[in-house]
Amino acid sequence: MSERVGAIDAWMTICGPGAADRWPDPFWHIFAKYGVAERFRRGFTLDEVLAEMDAAGVEWGVASSFKFLDTWVVDNDETAAYVAKAPDRLIGCCTVDIRDPVPAMRELRRCVEELGMRAVRLEPYQYGDGRTTAPPPTDRMYWPIYVACCEYGIPVAIQVGHTGPLLPSECGRPIYLDEVALTFPELTIVGTHVGNPWEEEMMILAWKHPNVYVETSARPARRWSASLREFAGGWGQDKLIWGTDYPLLPFDRTVNDVFDCGFSASATRKILRANAARVFGIPV
Repeated sequence: MSERVGAIDAWMTICGPGAADRWPDPFWHIFAKYGVAERFRRGFTLDEVLAEMDAAGVEWGVASSFKFLDTWVVDNDETAAYVAKAPDRLIGCCTVDIRDPVPAMRELRRCVEELGMRAVRLEPYQYGDGRTTAPPPTDRMYWPIYVACCEYGIPVAIQVGHTGPLLPSECGRPIYLDEVALTFPELTIVGTHVGNPWEEEMMILAWKHPNVYVETSARPARRWSASLREFAGGWGQDKLIWGTDYPLLPFDRTVNDVFDCGFSASATRKILRANAARVFGIPV
């Protein structure tokens, strides 16, 4: 059934062999909690990733770059190279270090204009000192990025909810996106990881704002709360976008978890495909 839907994964990272050496120490504890530390140590070639997508009925993936503080795990050029090898399966999502705004803007423009990136990924917990709460998405350091996204007509995917690595989580409260959405009504905002444990905040913001969406990466449907399932299958079915945070979650099981929820065929298609296609401009 999933093969006929042609799912779109809104948040994935291609971690090639050898990338494990680049992951900072604060992340390994969460990889272990998910039981996937060995997957991260081994890494995956692009061919292996595409084969896993095929087996799960995942037609497209939004491949994201990832940087933590001063360490690139997958840089923007690597992500662009993967996309160039599979342009009918992947679109690129860049990231920039917003702590230094001028280089950040130069890199964002290079990524969009030269590398063809079609989304921006930001993770607020990265912009602090690792001990105290980092500046939330309302901080002015984010604003040039928001303006650029509006100018280019591309979405920004922002991590919300608690942090996996051992870092403060307060900056991930979804309610901060309320002010962002009001200030930048032309900006398409994707709140990732469903905002757990503040799902109610995230859902009501998506209901309130036309430009805000809930994204589910790292949170399989089997773990969704009753209220989130009600949102997904009913009043929020046009505002929920499926993702895995691959390789944290595998494609096949995470797709099947959505089908196991028993949503209508229409809602299931929106969650797994149609909403992401609209937000990321994927030609399906």
